[in-house]
Amino acid sequence: MTLGDELFLLATVPGRRRIRIRAEDRLRFALRASELVDLGLVGRITVSPRRIEVTDSRRVEDRRLSNVLRSLGAAAPPPSLKDWLRQTPRSLTIEYLSRLEDQKALRVRRWRDPGGRTRHDILSIDLPRRRALLARLDSVVRSGSAMPKDARDVPLAVLVQAAGLARAAYPGLQGIADRRRLAALGAPDHPTSAAAGTDPDADEELAAALATGADALTRRLVGELSDLYSDFTTGGNGLAHDLDPGGWSEGGTAGTSHHSGGHGDGSHGGW
Repeated sequence: MTLGDELFLLATVPGRRRIRIRAEDRLRFALRASELVDLGLVGRITVSPRRIEVTDSRRVEDRRLSNVLRSLGAAAPPPSLKDWLRQTPRSLTIEYLSRLEDQKALRVRRWRDPGGRTRHDILSIDLPRRRALLARLDSVVRSGSAMPKDARDVPLAVLVQAAGLARAAYPGLQGIADRRRLAALGAPDHPTSAAAGTDPDADEELAAALATGADALTRRLVGELSDLYSDFTTGGNGLAHDLDPGGWSEGGTAGTSHHSGGHGDGSHGGW
């Protein structure tokens, strides 16, 4: 799974009556940001103050990321980070919904409403896979990001915070402490994962360097996302006004909460 896949799955919340998407108004921009982190981690791009530069145009394993890389390489002039995020297509959340359906992480039913618009009901979610993601998030949030096993773990945690998904990962009163830790992790002055580690051995030096680069890029992305969210909500205009028509519909049967047990067929939601 890419960072975007993981972010979308964490945003997909089982509930007592339905499955729904948290922070759907912000999610597509965070998904777009996550793609840049993934490409940065494999050494395909660098982001300067003025532009996103493709440093290696070879295809990557994931087809979507390869298409993003090709789009970045074909852009003339190369886009700035701000412009790239603001040009996020409205269809991006639906594209990721289909990706997770293909990976059998979600089961989806599509239907048309009386106005001819396509709606999406999420019938089930792969809860073991989501719990595994939450465990990875826990390992960063509760350790202060000392040295994560995966270089993507800290960027994932920071993007979860930036996208307003803290309550999706850590709901209710029992999640207050972890939400505070997550907010601290996303603070601009928080040390990077590599800087927080102590004496990495030779085998870990490359991983530490990658983590440092990913942290720096992620924090730049968070700054741009914060500006973007602020601009879209200034004057009382919510982000939802810039999304596709429609929203998550009511429906379904009983489900489960995030860190609890349960099964994937217990909840239902619609979009």
